[in-house]
Amino acid sequence: MILFYAMSMKMTDRQLQSFLGSAEKCMSVIDAVADGILLFDHSGMFIGCNPSAERILGLPCDLMRGKKLNEMGWHFFRENGSRLPEKNLPPSVTLRTGEPCKDVIMGISRQAGNITWIKVSSEVLASELQPFAVMFSFSDISEHKRQQEALQQSYSALRELSFRLQHAREVERASIAREIHDELGSTLTSIKFDLSWSAEKSGNRAQFEDIFKGLDSAIQSVKRICTSLRPAVLDDLGLLAALEWQLGQFGKKSGIRCKIETKGNEPAVPQDVATGIFRIFQETLTNIARHAEAANVKVEFKANERDIVLTVSDDGKGIDPKKSAASKSLGILGMIERAQALGGALSVQAAKPRGTRVTLSIPLERRTSARTNAASIP
Repeated sequence: MILFYAMSMKMTDRQLQSFLGSAEKCMSVIDAVADGILLFDHSGMFIGCNPSAERILGLPCDLMRGKKLNEMGWHFFRENGSRLPEKNLPPSVTLRTGEPCKDVIMGISRQAGNITWIKVSSEVLASELQPFAVMFSFSDISEHKRQQEALQQSYSALRELSFRLQHAREVERASIAREIHDELGSTLTSIKFDLSWSAEKSGNRAQFEDIFKGLDSAIQSVKRICTSLRPAVLDDLGLLAALEWQLGQFGKKSGIRCKIETKGNEPAVPQDVATGIFRIFQETLTNIARHAEAANVKVEFKANERDIVLTVSDDGKGIDPKKSAASKSLGILGMIERAQALGGALSVQAAKPRGTRVTLSIPLERRTSARTNAASIP
């Protein structure tokens, strides 16, 4: 086969001997390697392969020899599953340009639905005088691909479970807050009124002052607990009002100067999305209070019918990008998971000249049916 190819090239004796020596050495190496290897001549005609290629492709060399890629009945696929044109295949590119292609992942199939996934490289093989073949080398990564897909499916299932658990927790928190407010809050208020009536009737209100202070403190605690569980402003006035209220509360407690800028009109936001954004915002402010040592916090809220972008910037000591990339805190990971569960994305970056910038982007038009159909929080 090699001799026939050499004769077809009309080589001189010296060129022929050089070519045969290079080819024989090449073929002895090719037969020994575990990767599949196909050889094509300068016109793209298949001229040989090794046993590993026969095993991976399930096709003997004799049935392929003398044919071009588009004559072998194969279908080629990109990693995303779309068809890969023959002109874009690594050996075709190398034949056309003379340039090597390295580590291209692609699928190859002779039967519908039965795809073998391979990692491919192609390069020109040359003798001392001229190129004599294009080598198409590949390794079977089908099992790795299946494991990767299974892992991705498991990850997607865990993300969906996380979303549902978060949703269930928000529903439970709202229910508990309502019960505490309606039952315990109203009971304490009733006791205060009754006690006030008794104090007025006895004519000695001063001796009840300590009891009144205790009741007032208990009523304030009930309000604080209810707000912590589920801020009423989020349900009553909407997302933007809730963010402004939370930022105001944060500024009062931390002493950090805070301001918020808005652009666009707040769209109608599904309740689970509003809750997710609000919880991410709360966690961001908590991280600033704990770690940033900031003097100022700036919040930007941009919204339209398509998406919401929330940016929180501080002028604190900032983050080390290398450390952040190597090991994210559980708080940041939780924020990222919440954002992804809503179909969005969250990034944490160093701000200039100093500080940290957290950017949350949530699309409103591309949310999955599972999110859209999730039960709203009562």
